[in-house]
Amino acid sequence: MMKACFVLAALLFSAVVKAGSFTIAIDTQSPARKVYADGTFRVGYCADVRIGDEAAALSCRRAGAWLFRSSQCDDATLEFCDRYALKMLVVLKGSQDDMVKTVKRLGKSRYKKVVVGVQLSDEPIEEKDVAMWRQIALLTSRELPKVPIAIAVKDLNVEIIARMGSALKYITHLSVDLREENAPYSRLDQIGKTLRGSQDDEISKLRLFAIGPGRLNAADDKKISSSNLLAWQMHWILAAFAIDRTDMVFVDRKYRADDYGLAMRHFWAVATKCVSIISHGEGATSDKSTQPLKKVSAPQSEMTLEIDSAEETIELSDAFTPALAPMACANIAAGKRGDVEYLVLMSGVDMDGERTLSLVVVNTSGEKATLKLNVNKNGGNVTSGWRRRLVPDKDSGKIKNSTRQRFGKPFSETVDDGEVTFIDFRI
Repeated sequence: MMKACFVLAALLFSAVVKAGSFTIAIDTQSPARKVYADGTFRVGYCADVRIGDEAAALSCRRAGAWLFRSSQCDDATLEFCDRYALKMLVVLKGSQDDMVKTVKRLGKSRYKKVVVGVQLSDEPIEEKDVAMWRQIALLTSRELPKVPIAIAVKDLNVEIIARMGSALKYITHLSVDLREENAPYSRLDQIGKTLRGSQDDEISKLRLFAIGPGRLNAADDKKISSSNLLAWQMHWILAAFAIDRTDMVFVDRKYRADDYGLAMRHFWAVATKCVSIISHGEGATSDKSTQPLKKVSAPQSEMTLEIDSAEETIELSDAFTPALAPMACANIAAGKRGDVEYLVLMSGVDMDGERTLSLVVVNTSGEKATLKLNVNKNGGNVTSGWRRRLVPDKDSGKIKNSTRQRFGKPFSETVDDGEVTFIDFRI
């Protein structure tokens, strides 16, 4: 067991210089918000895996599909996922006998390492079924130790969850169904606050998986241009990660080699080695894009972490949640101007004593934005890296893809309006 003592320093999310230009302040010395197993992808599809030969695996790669939320977990599917390094959040459903057989089979499978979580039911648990789910939770914890176990929810019903009784100690996550929500932050924030305020330690410990829509609600489809649909989807994912308790996001759509699939490929390229999320923010709220951004930093305090394994997700502080709610996703869905939203990820220290940092940035502010960095209060002098861009063509509206190696110090990159970009560099 490793022990690490950290002092939580004040974390400034961003400082606006002027409209269209802002600096992201990155503090790599403060503890990261989350720690994942190296190589664990954290954005997936709500879809069944189409198994087969190398061609089937190639279709997954082209769609950026390395993580699935599915009830399809037969032996052939598990073998296919293991062979091609795919992961699954398994959803249990059917009769109690069928689910018991499934859990026991998974526990004995030589391919069980592909299972990164188990969700109890595809629908919120009903009171009449609580006794059954207690037994299933206990069995799952025995057969698949250390694998996260989630309960499906839409609106948090603390009473039903509390009735899981002693089995609640085996539950690690709530799988929040937000497929009818064009923006995830408000609901997730409300659930997070309820969990933090619970006097029951088994409830207050719970973390979150977010299940999101693959398209806007039909009534809102005409409010957003086709070139902004990808940007809205990426805003949705980043806004879900604005809640510290969110560990994984699943999007309800078929996986295919479209614009979103390409974005997931780029996301995977920058995020695979970066096992920690260290910051999330927006340039400014979109209704006040010319005003300075004011965010409340985390208070300073000391914390000792005991880390058994890099495979565990560790919550360090809810104080890292931005004081201002991200607005871009909801505004774009409503046909308004958005903002520049970003997620900062960080790797562990490599053999050369360096780290890799990755930025995921979406710009829907209505104008180009110049992005600068201030790393550990020492400015933006970082090494070279790669930049992967998805930019809507002004004439056709189609997304253009480009990848280039970036050089030069200090860091300064221009992000076009409507662009989704992925940038990595070393410090």
